[in-house]
Amino acid sequence: MSEEYAPIALFVYKRLDHTRTVIEALKSNPESVSSVIYIFSDAPALERDNEDVKAVRDYISSISGFKDVFIIERDCNYGIEKSELDGISFVLDKYDKVIVIEDDIQVCNQFLRYMNYCLNEYQNNRNVFTITGYSFFKSCPEYDNVFGYTRSFSAWGWGTWTDRWSKLKRNLTKKDVKYVALHNNSIDNGQDFSYLFMHQYKNNTITWDVAWYYSCFYNRGLTIFPYNSMVNNIGMDGSGVHYNDNTKENRLEPINVRADFYSPLKLDDWNVTLRKVIKEKKKSNKKPLLKKIKMTARLWVNTIEILFLGKEIVGIKIC
Repeated sequence: MSEEYAPIALFVYKRLDHTRTVIEALKSNPESVSSVIYIFSDAPALERDNEDVKAVRDYISSISGFKDVFIIERDCNYGIEKSELDGISFVLDKYDKVIVIEDDIQVCNQFLRYMNYCLNEYQNNRNVFTITGYSFFKSCPEYDNVFGYTRSFSAWGWGTWTDRWSKLKRNLTKKDVKYVALHNNSIDNGQDFSYLFMHQYKNNTITWDVAWYYSCFYNRGLTIFPYNSMVNNIGMDGSGVHYNDNTKENRLEPINVRADFYSPLKLDDWNVTLRKVIKEKKKSNKKPLLKKIKMTARLWVNTIEILFLGKEIVGIKIC
């Protein structure tokens, strides 16, 4: 099914205040009244989570402000990996594109306009695999309405299409390990992705976003992102599963004071953006020389151990 406005897939669990903030942020977008939203509510993993999950479910059952609201309540705990894989695929079986939000991603009031424009405009551009509202830069006024291409992927408010999602490699092999090792500088893009990839593969704990990042890179797919972030991650406060502390890498910005979004996009040249992304990542993630040496050594030790002693196939970890 093709519509001008992409459906929204929202994943919630037990954080009522976060979920309410995320819903209200989405509703601040004028396009929300024309958007279908699918809300996937995971079941409690522990008995102590029962009341919090129920409170979230009571809240989402009463929301309005969208074209349609569909609530999928899990009868058993899926966990984040299975929940997102299943939910995204569920929506993309019905539509040809999707906007994905987690319960701690607060979007700005222009987010849906930007996402829907890009999902419609770049649908037939097979070089583009994802659209994200997150910026890999620290925002500044001159970055308003400037966008770029990057190899990196961010799950903090993003979208894709059915045909791109079909490229997701749910099972990785030693051939993929070799590919990452041979292309580690390019795939890292100023980050530590190859290090994380090897660590997860060795420990048989591949996460969906690492598999998706790799799948995009393997297929030479790019991400379009705004130089000024359109989202805030409000979940680094001790309440989350993957991120449970407030790290220096997170930044909360005044995302609703941006200049009005307009189209067509002003997209910086690929090489210009590439240099900026790498420079920004290195600047924001400075490591002592000794730590860099240790991480590099560990990367190659893990690679060698995997190739000689590791499993032939490692799938996305689903509980």
